[in-house]
Parts: sequence; C-alpha cells; structure tokens
Amino acid sequence: MTRWISGKRTGSLHIVLLCLCWYLISSLGSQVTKKILTVYPKPLLLGEFQFIYTALLACLCCLIGQRFYSFYRCFPKGTFPSYYDDIGERRQINCITRPSRHLFLTIIPLGFCQFVGKYFGHTATCLVPVSTVASIKTLSPIFIVLTQRTLNLSKIQLGKTAYFSLLCLIIGVWIIVREDYDQKIPTSTKGPIELSAYSSYGIICAICSMLIFVAQNIYGKSVFTYQKKVISGKLNNAKAQSPLPSYITKKTTNYDRKNYDKLTLLLYIPLVGFCLSFGWFMTLEFPEVWSECKLNGFSAIPWKLFLVNGTFHFLQAMITFHLLGEISTLSYSIANLMKRIAIITVSWALSGVQVTMWQIVGLLLNVFGLFLYERSKSTSIQDKRT
Repeated sequence: MTRWISGKRTGSLHIVLLCLCWYLISSLGSQVTKKILTVYPKPLLLGEFQFIYTALLACLCCLIGQRFYSFYRCFPKGTFPSYYDDIGERRQINCITRPSRHLFLTIIPLGFCQFVGKYFGHTATCLVPVSTVASIKTLSPIFIVLTQRTLNLSKIQLGKTAYFSLLCLIIGVWIIVREDYDQKIPTSTKGPIELSAYSSYGIICAICSMLIFVAQNIYGKSVFTYQKKVISGKLNNAKAQSPLPSYITKKTTNYDRKNYDKLTLLLYIPLVGFCLSFGWFMTLEFPEVWSECKLNGFSAIPWKLFLVNGTFHFLQAMITFHLLGEISTLSYSIANLMKRIAIITVSWALSGVQVTMWQIVGLLLNVFGLFLYERSKSTSIQDKRT
C-alpha cells in the first residue's frame, strides 16, 4: 500500500492493483452472497452477521492501527482516529472513539439506510441473478439527478449529452434485466406465472435497495468527509465533484462541523444497523432459524460462507477508503462504475448460462452511458468554475 509521508503520496502502480483487487473481491463477494441466499435464504440473518462482523473487524483494525504506526500510515489521513501526530509521535487518545449524542445523531440515518438497503438488496439477490441487481444499481445517477432537481441540491446545469447518457443507461439496464429473466430457468416447484411474480418482486426489491443507497450517499457525502486543510491548489482542483453514488471525500477548510474518521463510522454505523434490524430479525426469521438449529444443529447455517462474505464485505470498505484518499473523486467514480461492470461480467461467467448478444449490447450501453455521463458532468462543473 501507499505510504503517506508529510501528506504526500508515494507510488502509482498500486492504484491499478488495488482496483483489480477491488473488482475481484466485489465480484466474488457478490457470488458468495448469492450462494448463501440460495442455500440459506435468510436475508435478515445475513445482514445481522455482516453488521456485527464488520464492527468487530473495524475494532480490530483500530487496535492494530493504534499499536503499529507502520500499519497506521498505510492509509490516508482520516481513516483512523488521530493516534499519531505528523511526525509519528503517539497521542494519548482512546483506541475507540467514545460514543456521543452528536455521533449517534449523525449515524442513525446511515444505520437505518444500511439496514433497509441490505434487506432489500439481499432479498433481491435471493430472487434474481446478481447481474440483474448490479445492472439496476447503475441507474443510480438518474435518481440522483431527479433528487437534486426536486430538492434543489445542485445548481449545475446538465446538457443534452448528460440526458442522452441517462437514456443509454435506461435502455442498457432494460436489455440486461429482460435477457436475465428470459434465461432464468424455472424450477420444478414454480410455474411460469409464479416465476414471473417471483422475479418481478426481486426487481422491485433491487430498485428499492438502489433508491435507499442513493439517499444514503446524498446524506453521507458530508458525513464521510474528513475535513482538513488543502495541501495545494492543484490537488484541490483535481478533486472534481461527482454526483454518482460513492462515498465522496471533498476537501474543505470548514471546521464548524465535526466529522469522524472512517473506521469510527465503520464501527458505529453497523452497530446502529444491527440494533435497528434486530427486532425484525427476531420476529421474522429467528423462530425458523431456531427450529432448524434445534433439529439439525448450528451446522445448518453455512458459517464458513458467512465468514468469507463478511471478510469480503469489510475488505471492500477498506479498499474504498484507501482509494478515496489516493485518487480524485472523478477517477474514483469511474473506478466504482467499472466495479459494477466487473460484477455483471463475472456473474455471467459463473452462472453457467450462455451470454447472448443482447446482453453484451446492454452491457456496452451501460458502459457508454456511465462514461458519457461522467464526462458530461465533469465538463459542466468546469464550465461553472470558469
């Protein structure tokens, strides 16, 4: 990983390697999630495990970061609590940021979005192919634009090119979803009518999950910003804003609002999500889980897959935090879009079904629409600045 020395980055090849690892982990993680929910369709249980496991790993990373300065400086400033000063001297602060009223008021909306978004996302993964869920997520720029226009959150005017790119996204996603549905092989227990309703509900859940995470990212833009002084004007100009659904780290000199490091957020947000979803889990899934465990033992739950899935989930978050501090927001958004394309491609490769020409056309329309939208948005921002 890159070492941060006096606020400057060293190395460049690792960015490409990190992105490749990010794509691989995300793609495999999606397949593991699909496997878990196929053999053990309990989306709330999986969400609860991910919440508590992520919080434990975040706590472990905080312990390692406080104890070992070499590990601490592998990540950009704002990833850990400020255990060390600029010259590497350890500060006398707690390993874990103490909870406060301000902290919980800040993260409760994010925890709620995590709980609801995970539930709909896992339910969708139970019912429809991974490629369908991933392609629907690429529609998020459309709903971000609609939200910004409705709530007047952005004064940047989009040109005809941007709206054309959004049209390409809609057509591309429609083609992929339609082709995935046509290739979905009915099982002996489901007739065509029941299968249609089954898949339609899965698509609705995928759309709901996407909308929830759009709302989370619009709100989380300021929460996930670790405010600090800008190192140079050149670096500040490189950090072009992007409305795409990603955790955006915008450098600013505003010190009025208190912000928290990313591992503190990664620790407390899952805990809030766990608490919010616990009642639903106990009501909807726990009785059935308990009955199965009494009958077959705890081995009925695929714990190994749960651990692999939770680890992949946490590694994705850590790589995301590292990339956000290494590259511009625009570059990160493009990398994030390519991650979704990778998930769709790997899903097709591992699904065992033949990829049709229309699926390839839909994927290419997705890629074209996403890149065209990014370029158009970047041009609009530059025009506004000039």
